[in-house]
Amino acid sequence: MDSREELAARLDACQKCNVCTAQCPVGKVNPHFMGPKGLGPDRERYRRGQSILDERTLDDCSNCKTCEITCPSGVKITEMILGARRAASRVPHNNRSGMKLLLRGYVLGRAEYLGKLGVIWPTMTNQVLKLKLVRLALDKALGISENGPLPAYGKPLKVQADKGGRNGARAGKQVVYFPGCYTRYNEAETGRVMTKVLEHVGYKTIIPDFHCCGLPLEANGQFDKAHKNGLYNLELMRPYLEAGMPIITSCTSCGLTLKEDYPKLQTTSAQLIGAQTYDLFEFLWQLYEKGELPLDFQEVQASYGYHPPCHLKAQGIGTPALRILGLIPGVKIRNLDAGCCGLSGSYGFKAEKYDKAMKIGSALFEAINVGVGRGDFQGMTTECGVCKVQIQHGTGLPTEHPVRILAKAYRL
Repeated sequence: MDSREELAARLDACQKCNVCTAQCPVGKVNPHFMGPKGLGPDRERYRRGQSILDERTLDDCSNCKTCEITCPSGVKITEMILGARRAASRVPHNNRSGMKLLLRGYVLGRAEYLGKLGVIWPTMTNQVLKLKLVRLALDKALGISENGPLPAYGKPLKVQADKGGRNGARAGKQVVYFPGCYTRYNEAETGRVMTKVLEHVGYKTIIPDFHCCGLPLEANGQFDKAHKNGLYNLELMRPYLEAGMPIITSCTSCGLTLKEDYPKLQTTSAQLIGAQTYDLFEFLWQLYEKGELPLDFQEVQASYGYHPPCHLKAQGIGTPALRILGLIPGVKIRNLDAGCCGLSGSYGFKAEKYDKAMKIGSALFEAINVGVGRGDFQGMTTECGVCKVQIQHGTGLPTEHPVRILAKAYRL
């Protein structure tokens, strides 16, 4: 049964309970959005065997996966919406507005290429992107909000491929790290810290020269390119997967893509990737449960608010970072769980989505400001890079990846 047939088989599983629509962060701030039930299962019945040409609300979905998390019947709602977007992307755009959106999708979807350009001279790139005239030009020409937060670039993360890996990868104490575009080009220090942590717990880290996981491409209508990236990445992973090596991610969106989307690709490696991919803290917690995680923590006197990213929740692994950080003496963590931050990859960068993205994140921003005001915590932590960007934009509070807290405890 192919993916489209599987989706069709699940249509009748929708009970019309509207839980997904009630919990949808976009639906709460956009009265014109018909919601995941309407855009997904309801319209999918009409799409069977035909295309609905005028589906303007398709782009309102932020692909946060909240609807799928809350659906009691396990209906893959966002897969239906993405399938409709895929069909709509094949319709040619002849008008000026359509071409502008197509160009914006091309730019925002190529986070990898933007990163490679940005890190050539990161200091200059960051200064240019702060200029009001440049931001206004991006807004008018491409519809990239002049008010939205743009992540800064820095020294890129170096590729550290195993020189003998493709001919004879060894399992042993080795892992393959899939850093993702944000870590690789915007915040490489997190990736470098992560490799030190893995080394401390006894694992050599291999970092092949991966392409973007493909999620930003799909979110911006570049489905063919996303498919090619997936096949390319799986071929790079093949010798390591066949050797039984774990694939580790520090980005929750990349992790979800590897676990949920890559197994659907038509290649032998796809049969292995889902079961061998782990979020960093998911992997560390498994080591802890087996008694293999070093517990030589030094005391870290610090308090943090924690934001669980939507794409972490969609993985169904709970909050392993909270469990690991809870083992460190002196660390106080409060799980805010106040909903989506609103940025959702590139969603909040778009001019017509910026205000909605800020409204979506307003509950989280308020919870952070209240917590800081009461002295519950002084900083924020989250696994998702773009969530970090949005939190700092919405509150001004310093935010870091949980692995950096763990590194402090390990004296790294």
